[in-house]
Amino acid sequence: MSRWRWLIAAGLLVTLAGASGFAQGDAKLVVLQGADSLIGRVINGQAARELIGNVRILQGNVRIRCDRALQMIDAGSIELTGNVVVEDDSVTLTAPRGFYYRDTRRAEAFGAVKLTDGVSTLQAAYGEYFIEPRLAFFRTRVVAHDAASILNADSARYDRNRRYTEAWGRVVLFQKEDAITISGGQFTHDAVRLHSTMTEGPVLVQRDTSGGVVDTLVVRSMVMESFRDSTRRLIAQDSVEIVRRDLAGRAGTVTFHTAGDSIRMRTAPVLWYDRTQVTGDSINLYMHARILDRIHVMGNAFALSESDSAFAGRYDQLSGETLGMQFVDKRLSRIDVDVRATSLYFVYEDSAANGLNKTSGDRIVMRFAEGKVQTIHVHGGVEGQYSPEPLVRRKVEEYRLPGYQRLDNRPRMRASDLGPARTLRDLPQ
Repeated sequence: MSRWRWLIAAGLLVTLAGASGFAQGDAKLVVLQGADSLIGRVINGQAARELIGNVRILQGNVRIRCDRALQMIDAGSIELTGNVVVEDDSVTLTAPRGFYYRDTRRAEAFGAVKLTDGVSTLQAAYGEYFIEPRLAFFRTRVVAHDAASILNADSARYDRNRRYTEAWGRVVLFQKEDAITISGGQFTHDAVRLHSTMTEGPVLVQRDTSGGVVDTLVVRSMVMESFRDSTRRLIAQDSVEIVRRDLAGRAGTVTFHTAGDSIRMRTAPVLWYDRTQVTGDSINLYMHARILDRIHVMGNAFALSESDSAFAGRYDQLSGETLGMQFVDKRLSRIDVDVRATSLYFVYEDSAANGLNKTSGDRIVMRFAEGKVQTIHVHGGVEGQYSPEPLVRRKVEEYRLPGYQRLDNRPRMRASDLGPARTLRDLPQ
């Protein structure tokens, strides 16, 4: 047979292989569009074909390219090696090597695996993609990123039809717009509902350098939910702890309105600012450029602070139905207490204790300078009582307003909150 006739026969063999050996019925038809060479082989008693150089394979809307391929004809599997590309409509899967399974229409990839749909990208050491249900499963050093966020995880699953992502095992999520990192054990994201959930000990970290000094916010809870609809917010639930350089808090539920720069604490909230402890039915914090601007306490409002570090056990107290605190340059400048307002504060003269004053009225306004009370104004139904030091000295515990509770479980910053497990150091730049 002449050389030209041999080439024609080889081309006919390739065409026939695409119409018969690669397929069983039209739904599973696999077509070899081209290769530099084809070698027939028998492996473990099974008929096989080895394709070498510029391999191009087609099954329906699935297009496959690679440097080499080994096709097991009866089993319907194709081993792909070198510059593997599998395309399905708008999805592209690339890897150094992998497999494609004819009957299940599944692609499996190993090495530096990457899947992209033009909007989001998944990368990992292992990945598989199911063509018909449009499902992707990735594991080992998973990185997923889009325009809004970057995700690290041990494993991840992506449902293209539902636009739904699940990730688990040392999950770290970075939200670019808010500069927030959230880590935990399990994560879900519904792109249709714009809703995400992090569970299994989630920790939120936000670093702020706007004032020239690094001020880090840490939030810990059992569950965190993020909503990116018309009201962008993050909700932390169950045993919530908040820690910042001069601020700490606890509550059953805390809502962060990231666009509105406010924090809402509900269910037995407790807030510590500097040396002051605040409790109430609910507490709202309002920021300006991430700097604390004011605090509003509603229902059974109570504030206590250490009166003087030289006199242990003495706590100045304020109580009322509502309480407002205003701050200037990160320092307390004013407190307003409304409805059954009562204040109890200890008096000092030349650094010596000199009894206490108890005052009540419809409203109390306290102004501060350099962190110390400068003036106190009581409005409506004013009543006052002074207790001299000899009466107070040995009975400090008896001078407490109704609702007094001093809590010693102020949350603290932990080294693990900012450790390597909470970073995104392995992400591509």
